[in-house]
Amino acid sequence: MEGMKILVTGGTGFTGKALVKRLIEDGHEVVSLDYQEGLKTDEIRSWGAKVIIGSVTDKEVVERSMDGVEIVHHLAAAFRELDVPNSYYEEVNVGGTKNVLAAAHAHGVKKFIYCSTCGVHGNVANPPAGEDAPIQPADYYQRTKYEAEPLVSAYSGKGMDTVILRPAAIYGPGDPERFFMIFKRV
Repeated sequence: MEGMKILVTGGTGFTGKALVKRLIEDGHEVVSLDYQEGLKTDEIRSWGAKVIIGSVTDKEVVERSMDGVEIVHHLAAAFRELDVPNSYYEEVNVGGTKNVLAAAHAHGVKKFIYCSTCGVHGNVANPPAGEDAPIQPADYYQRTKYEAEPLVSAYSGKGMDTVILRPAAIYGPGDPERFFMIFKRV
């Protein structure tokens, strides 16, 4: 496959960083939209990613990050933030998704991949659960991730392929906190 220009929002998060690395290794040009500078932005730049600093809640920054992009992986989210009002989750997880979707559509993005969470199902009584399991989010993160899903689906009829992923707990190399948490539970 010929390399494409791909935007990853939240490219310095645990999942985003692994995705950015893989996409670059596969020959794609990667733009990462992240809310702050730091060691992780330096690291992904060293791999060849272009980093744009800003929030998905800032329409101008989101617009600027879309230039020439063919695929968007939207991973940026407010995730179990401390000392923030619940409205912050709504602003980032729903409002930010609206901004990224609108900019992607306006720029002719071909495919939009949204990372939700299996947490939208809450505690499943009889696992494993399918995507048709009841929706029972247990916190604002899960609720707002679910609230953004219909926004993503609405664009599938507007000429942009959309995919909604609901991953379970993600762990692996580079994230000792989750690994040790899982190890302790075993």
